[in-house]
Amino acid sequence: MQNYLIPSELSWLSFNNCILDEAEAANNSLYERIKFLAIHSSNLDEFFRVKIRKLLIKNSKKNKDLLDKILAEVNLQQNRFGTIWKNSIVPELAANNIVYYENQELLEEHLQQIEYYFKSIILSYIQVIHISINHPKTYFLNNRSLYFLVKIKDTMGNYNYAYLNIPSDKLDRYKQLQSQGDTHYIISIDTIIKNCLSLIFPSGKVISCNAIKLNRDENYLIEDENSGDLIAKIEAKIEERKRGSSTRFLYDSNMDSETISVCKKTFRLKKEEMIKGGSHHNFYDLFRFPNPVKPTLQGADYPGLKHLPFESSKSVFEIIDKQNQLLHFPYQSYYYVLQFFNQAAISRNVLEIKITLYRISSQSLIANALISAAKNGKKVTVFVEVKARFDEYNNLFWSREMKNAGIKIIQSMPNLKVHAKVATVTMKDKYGNKKYYNYLSTGNFNESTANIYSDFGFFTSEKKYTDDLKKVFTFLKTKKKTSAPKHILAAGFNMKEKLLGLIDTEIENKKAGREAAVFLKVNGVDEKDIIDKLIKASRAGVEVTLIVRGICTLLPGIKGVSENIKIYRIVDMFLEHSRIYKFANNGQEKIYLSSADMLSRNLNRRIEVAFPLYDEKHIADINTIIQLQLEDNTKRRTINSEGRNELEIVNIDLPRRAQTEIYDWLAV
Repeated sequence: MQNYLIPSELSWLSFNNCILDEAEAANNSLYERIKFLAIHSSNLDEFFRVKIRKLLIKNSKKNKDLLDKILAEVNLQQNRFGTIWKNSIVPELAANNIVYYENQELLEEHLQQIEYYFKSIILSYIQVIHISINHPKTYFLNNRSLYFLVKIKDTMGNYNYAYLNIPSDKLDRYKQLQSQGDTHYIISIDTIIKNCLSLIFPSGKVISCNAIKLNRDENYLIEDENSGDLIAKIEAKIEERKRGSSTRFLYDSNMDSETISVCKKTFRLKKEEMIKGGSHHNFYDLFRFPNPVKPTLQGADYPGLKHLPFESSKSVFEIIDKQNQLLHFPYQSYYYVLQFFNQAAISRNVLEIKITLYRISSQSLIANALISAAKNGKKVTVFVEVKARFDEYNNLFWSREMKNAGIKIIQSMPNLKVHAKVATVTMKDKYGNKKYYNYLSTGNFNESTANIYSDFGFFTSEKKYTDDLKKVFTFLKTKKKTSAPKHILAAGFNMKEKLLGLIDTEIENKKAGREAAVFLKVNGVDEKDIIDKLIKASRAGVEVTLIVRGICTLLPGIKGVSENIKIYRIVDMFLEHSRIYKFANNGQEKIYLSSADMLSRNLNRRIEVAFPLYDEKHIADINTIIQLQLEDNTKRRTINSEGRNELEIVNIDLPRRAQTEIYDWLAV
């Protein structure tokens, strides 16, 4: 029987290959395609920071075989990336009168301009480290930073080596030069430095100059979270990962064998860590690639739509009192979430605010609203997850800022991450009775990512949600569980068990000849018990449909195992981030929106919340969105039984694109 699982690393790389599809897609605008190249580069960079080290240190044949497959796939994708950039993007820029300087000869006017910029600006950030071949010492490359490895021939005919930093962390990576007529010119600081090397090495002849970059392992583990100062341990680990073990050394494919050997010895690298790349690295800087003819060549603009019920009153609480409200981001404006907290901060009737924060904006308006609330005399309690990877410093900063404002801060729980996105505002009504207003979401309290992440936000004052959220917040405060929530599903309480039970119900309904189906839209699937239960459902004849953006270790369409499972992936201009669980339930369908993926970490090592929808209109809205996504024949891929993506053009004369259709549907 064919294996029905695929390694998570290969599944993730399959997803990242879809990003390259979008970078290549002719139906995307030029700068949209450039953005997808930036996303691919950023994703791959993170992959080597968190996914690879365990395979490098566990030297088993199984791990070596998997590592070989990973590196082979990465090599294919890097080559494809380079082809798209050189053969598609750069020529199309030129066709639109935008010249990107790389290897071609520079105009005289631009030579003077870049020399001035180099001498006056760039040179103040350059550090040159000369390598002593015969007297080796410890040489260090900063994680993710860019460098040039330079080979110099001195006046005695000897070859020497040095490396110098490319200060892309201090300066814009791409600089727009003076236009000539209708033609615009863009150059990277890499190319500027290359053209000015004689000013750095005036007494020698530069033989070669090759780009290099080192990724270090950043997937830290805190050994004992139950003793000592957890925050201090986290801060120490953040510093430690700056010096983490190497996982990928990227070097210019034009580098000669002798220089490669110098790199290997100088930076103490293993063969499997050394990967050939292009003459430029860190293409995630393409996020800020200049557009001299903006807004031409940009994608269509989709400003956040108004949510009319909230527009009908000055008070969001008055509208929530009348009816539960479901918002669709980024199609609808995130303004209403900000309004919810801003009004709570200044209302005389608000007594208390409780909220969980996982990833917040570096300039968070929500955090500022909470600080204002505390200064206005409200009781504010904030659970901040300081173990949110790559956001630890930001979350620690806001923890201190809010604590200084008088907010009660609860930071991280040992051996658990709090990934739920929930808030409760307590208000007194005109009779002096307490009234509760809740916000539950599939996405973070982050107004920046809310512009590009597809998520749901739900406002309610119904008692059943309030009672369940009280149990979650009580646990976060006391670390003691009371009875399990009755309506919401909460990982850490009952989520996994309830999900398995819901799938079991579908199996029993199918066996009894009743209506049965399972639909899950999530960002990842690898949890063993969930996968086993979905396979059991498939074997029972239950139709199982998954939309999975990222990792999916379950393979569909395998006879006798997963032949009734269909898995799709949507990659488009907005990041598909929302989670939907839907169960046919013999015609009385159950729909939950959730913060949790079907990943082991979400269901077994996190606090998550999935909330049910009961309003007929909201259920109908979610079904409309599901249907539009399943009918997408432009950006929806089918994952086949080998884990590869197949883009199906069912009817080329009638292109369907879910994200634009959802926007148009909500705009009516």
